[in-house]
Amino acid sequence: MKAVYYEQHGDADVLEVGELPTPPVADDEVLVQVAAAGVNPIDRRLRSGELQEYITRTFPVVPGWDLAGRIVALGKDVDGWSVGDDVVGLAFTWAIRYGTYAEFVPVKAESIAAKPASMSFTEGAALPLVSLTAWQSLSEFANLKPGQSVLIQAGAGGVGSVAIGIARHLGATVYTTASAKNHDYVTSLGADHVIDYTTTDYVEAMRQFEPDGVDAILESILDDRTIAAAIELVKPGGAVAYMNNEPPALDAIAEKNIKAEFIHHRPDGASLGELMQLFDTGVLKVPRIETLPLDAAAEAHRRSESGRTRGKLVLDIQTL
Repeated sequence: MKAVYYEQHGDADVLEVGELPTPPVADDEVLVQVAAAGVNPIDRRLRSGELQEYITRTFPVVPGWDLAGRIVALGKDVDGWSVGDDVVGLAFTWAIRYGTYAEFVPVKAESIAAKPASMSFTEGAALPLVSLTAWQSLSEFANLKPGQSVLIQAGAGGVGSVAIGIARHLGATVYTTASAKNHDYVTSLGADHVIDYTTTDYVEAMRQFEPDGVDAILESILDDRTIAAAIELVKPGGAVAYMNNEPPALDAIAEKNIKAEFIHHRPDGASLGELMQLFDTGVLKVPRIETLPLDAAAEAHRRSESGRTRGKLVLDIQTL
């Protein structure tokens, strides 16, 4: 099969394009012929060698967890799915080897959901990781309720683009940070208040908007001041979901009875299926998507590393 892979850690230049054997399928897995694969920041962080204490590698490693495609084989213990079913899924594993930047990928049957007929493979591939991350952070962890308020950092990014709509769906007032060029984009997704972090101190702005603090914060910025500021800006009893790091060691977390955790997405096909229906019916908006061919995976990683992407990057693998 054609695949993108790397045989050592490094920058985007370590990514190669070539032929690899089609992966085997475990008893509890399905083999998916991949039409499109989402590109996420975690892909290039793992490629660069981060998080080795949590996630092991078997080289050559094919990157990627997001997928949309068609089932072509079933493990012997799989029920409820058939060859020919079009699916989306999150092919997450704590031991990476077979990722989604390839023509075929094995994935746990419990980690996939049916792709709505009205949704393209490209759209489907953009959604699993960011949707599950946002839902699990805002609904399950923060328990966001109607009438509450939330600050979503980097609203134009992949997680932010989906989290804004989910927060609005949950009934919250949504604050987000974005540059001026992305103001209309995040507003179109449902943001109530947009703070241009390039010209305004967002911390001072949030203190003006919400003197008593917000109920929840989705914090994705890796900066010491920003990481600590989240604890300042959330109200007592509120929740801070950190996307990329553990919470800071601050006494205020206990003093204010704040829930603060490093939230790692959890593969969950049932929850993903419910989210797909929200996108399918228009309750949630699909983020802006830019597609690149599989051969351009290195360029996709470079764009992700720039921190200036809007919405999601998706690799077009093959036509199904």
